[in-house]
Amino acid sequence: MKPFIVNLILIAMTGLSVCTPSSDEVVVYCTVDQVFSEPILRDFEKETGITVRAVFDTEETKSTGVMNRLIAEKDNSQCDVFWSGDPVRNGLLQSRGITYPYQSLQTELIPAHFKENSNHWIGLSARARVLMYNKNRISPDSLPLSILALTEARYKGQSGIANPLFGTTTFHMAALFTVLGNTKAEQWMDDLKKNQVTIATSNGDIKKRVMNGELAFGLTDTDDVFEAMKESNDVDYIFLDQQK
Repeated sequence: MKPFIVNLILIAMTGLSVCTPSSDEVVVYCTVDQVFSEPILRDFEKETGITVRAVFDTEETKSTGVMNRLIAEKDNSQCDVFWSGDPVRNGLLQSRGITYPYQSLQTELIPAHFKENSNHWIGLSARARVLMYNKNRISPDSLPLSILALTEARYKGQSGIANPLFGTTTFHMAALFTVLGNTKAEQWMDDLKKNQVTIATSNGDIKKRVMNGELAFGLTDTDDVFEAMKESNDVDYIFLDQQK
């Protein structure tokens, strides 16, 4: 693969160089939602004449299917760039010696706090974790203002989160364990179960359940909420834990 190919791809995505070169095509393993990532890859093909062979995760196996494939292929990697939706999987792959650092004039323009110290991964986009809610199920004044409030009895059976083993929910839970400490975070997760919080298959599943009114509210990402708001006027979102 010619050096500038990785350069262009890294400009457009969070990427990891992990494989052997090819002059006229690049293989991208991607955990970013296909509806968002594929148009960017196709635009890259049109602009460069380079063929992109993309492997996408499904919504249900978000982040882990592609990651496990990279681990399995460690000694015979088929991938050039890993486009990840979060840095958790990147760090795991790096710890197993599967990724390699990459640096160019363009990557040097990225602020240090948006990339890994030795350039194994570079972050170029951001999204937020929010509470999406159905306006027909709950009023804004009745919403929890803190993630810790999801365990309150008045919200029993009304809320949901995506499976913490997958996708951005993994990153979210890891952040909570870091901030709260293991004991408090574990107790909070036990209390979620007691409060009958739904564990959905994915953030997209949370979006659907809130949209159809099955759940009053749920934790998800801003991109899922924005897609839902295009389809329905019944949903909105808030940022949690904004009080000083």
